[in-house]
Amino acid sequence: MRISEVSRLTGASAKAIRLYEARGLLPPVPRINRYRDYSAQDVAWVQLIRQALGLGISLGSIARLQDGRGQLDWPAVLALLEAQRARITGERARLAQVDIDLQQISHELRQWLDMGGTACELDTGACKALA
Repeated sequence: MRISEVSRLTGASAKAIRLYEARGLLPPVPRINRYRDYSAQDVAWVQLIRQALGLGISLGSIARLQDGRGQLDWPAVLALLEAQRARITGERARLAQVDIDLQQISHELRQWLDMGGTACELDTGACKALA
């Protein structure tokens, strides 16, 4: 099938599909009359690549999932998924702390405004109602 059909089936742009091929993420695609002739397996690879990208996995990491024959190294896939989950867990913890900090600042600002605060002297390190 032509690249436009692969694009339609996978949602990947033709430019992205060519990039995947250039990066070695797709096995060499045969050509018929100068046109690439993609297989159902190529469609599956593009779908897998797009799914991995959607999970926050980089193209470089995806490339390392293939063994020397262009097949998936399933233990490497599992390790990558577990590493990505660990990164996400860490990011969630960081974002939870950011949320707590934002809540605290919002609470303090709300209290200050409720007490009649209208101006803030930033160089003093604390805001106070100014007359």
